[in-house]
Amino acid sequence: MIMDQESIPIRVRYLYRMLLEMANGNLAYRIPRSEEDDDIEAFTVFLNMVAEEMKESLHHAGYVNPHFTYRYISQSTFILDGNFTIRNINNEVTDLLGYTPEELFGTDFANILAEESLSVWDTLKGLLIQNQSFSTKVSLQFIAIQQLVVPAFCSVSRLLLSDKIVVSYFTAVNQEKLEETTSRSASETFEKEIRYIDIHLIQSVYDYILANMNRPLPTIPELSRMFNTNEYKLKSGFKLLFKTSIHRFYTDERLKRAHLLIEHTATPLKNIAANVGFSTYPNFSRAFKIKYGYPPERVNRQHGGK
Repeated sequence: MIMDQESIPIRVRYLYRMLLEMANGNLAYRIPRSEEDDDIEAFTVFLNMVAEEMKESLHHAGYVNPHFTYRYISQSTFILDGNFTIRNINNEVTDLLGYTPEELFGTDFANILAEESLSVWDTLKGLLIQNQSFSTKVSLQFIAIQQLVVPAFCSVSRLLLSDKIVVSYFTAVNQEKLEETTSRSASETFEKEIRYIDIHLIQSVYDYILANMNRPLPTIPELSRMFNTNEYKLKSGFKLLFKTSIHRFYTDERLKRAHLLIEHTATPLKNIAANVGFSTYPNFSRAFKIKYGYPPERVNRQHGGK
């Protein structure tokens, strides 16, 4: 009973974490089940069920990430012994996290987990020790080379008739990146890192720009500080993934939005220029003409307006 009481704060933290993940749009996160039969466990089951229903509904409705087409799924696997020490891995682990096998073999699995995942892992260790047939799926965050954080939705289970534990997760890899072939050079190394480690970060920058089109674009140093990365990785990673520079993407997206507003609203052109973040109308008109080959005044307006 004492152990049950001590586990309550940890289980409540799982609930808080689940709500935060759902609020941030992560519907893949799940709370690990316990063997308790109480209100906390009932709420755990309920939240897991709601997240699954939301995930399926949104996917069915077509609300999927439009930025990438995925073809290749990479599975990374760790084999741990009864002391939760890494005894073996597959090649994908080194591709994703950047460590060599020699750096991982004989290492406590907890050493490559982010601080946010340590309490989750401690709870899982206890459940794995108590129940020889225990298995679950849980979100963990790994620390990769250069202290980069890699989130992953993992399957954790014990092998039958063995003290070995398997931790496995899948990673979706961008189709375009896999089809590119380059010479073995520094750029190839960077491209490989971007595929696996920094896609989420660059995607966050992409989404930030789209959500703030009516504001001035922060400078590259400012964006680097905002997203806790360096300028080279930010610029090179963005261009690698989206085939354009950050500034060009920002300008093109503003002009695309302006073109739609001109076509489908009666909003005055000067107001549209301001709405998409241009400081003056002449600057807007000049950029618009460069992109489309004609000035904004020549766009056919379905709702009138000037």
